[in-house]
Amino acid sequence: MLFRLVDGTPCFEVFRLLNLELLHFLEEAIDKEDFGRQLFTAGAIGDACWANENTLDKFQKLFVDLSNADGDTKQQLFLAMQNNQDLEVFFGNPQRGLLDFLNGDCRSSLKELSSHLYSATKDLVPVVAAAGGVNINSHFSDYRSLANNGNVCKACGMEKLAVIRAGITEQRQWRSDYDHQLCKSKYPIFAVHPNNLIPLCSVCNQNAKRAKDLFNSTDGNTRLAFYPYTEEARDFVGIEISNLLDPEPAFSVFWSTENETVLDKLKTWDEVYEIRNRVEGQLRAIEDIIVDEINPIDEAHLIRRIQDEARPIVEDTLKRKEWVFWYQKLFAALELVDLAPFAAKLGFIQEQGANGGEFILSGG
Repeated sequence: MLFRLVDGTPCFEVFRLLNLELLHFLEEAIDKEDFGRQLFTAGAIGDACWANENTLDKFQKLFVDLSNADGDTKQQLFLAMQNNQDLEVFFGNPQRGLLDFLNGDCRSSLKELSSHLYSATKDLVPVVAAAGGVNINSHFSDYRSLANNGNVCKACGMEKLAVIRAGITEQRQWRSDYDHQLCKSKYPIFAVHPNNLIPLCSVCNQNAKRAKDLFNSTDGNTRLAFYPYTEEARDFVGIEISNLLDPEPAFSVFWSTENETVLDKLKTWDEVYEIRNRVEGQLRAIEDIIVDEINPIDEAHLIRRIQDEARPIVEDTLKRKEWVFWYQKLFAALELVDLAPFAAKLGFIQEQGANGGEFILSGG
């Protein structure tokens, strides 16, 4: 994550209750031979799971597959979930083969149930009522309030989470998807763990991360990842410039640390969310960025405005304005180089553009 979640980030009570329900079910299933109401909690969440046909069918399928499995699979699954509820500890010491003991049927039915709890059961009226009436739209509104995390993606700092529309009620506002930090395909026991689900922008969630495993790279190597509630990349990244006068100057993201553990987490963050590719791709059009953000009159004005833009950014702005973190890093890098030749080049480009515009307007 570029920015860690703020202290006091609201927990989504629906996820917390469904996570507890699944844990309770797995514990009760250990010594039960028959599927029945006694496997669920006695309260409103248990009632809702028992009364909803689709949810109930998926609980029953898991129970049957676990009952048909060899050995003490039921107890192993319960202990695997119970002993790994502290996700900060899990991130510090990932259990990569956590569910390797499950056979194919058990793994498949667990994935189906977990995905259904996340995608459908969370929206059942009795479930939302048991959580104090706070549905996922309300939780998202609280999450992205300026008092909490704001409307800029915590993973990349490049995109808004969602557009806020005037005159639209909270329940009808658009929201971003909730990303499973531990992907539910490999870690289905965390599919509704409240600390595993974080709203991200669509580029991070749908285009970049998808079902990538934080703790196993695509080439098969193990790795570590930032825990989003306590760790962040912001203090370890910078932008450097080379060949400023070339037709396409080179701007690259670099890591400003020699700590091996932090470097490993930075590389994971970069690979999962394609940070370098996205930032460096955006910075290829440096003249456009200068014009759009500064629109300098002359060299003195350019230097003065770059100094302004290189100043540290206040926290509320980081929560409100996409790309501002990265542009501050860019302008801080520009502040350190000789800008006179670049200013002359930029002036020539602007002059050519103005002359072209006048030529068109004059009908030439």
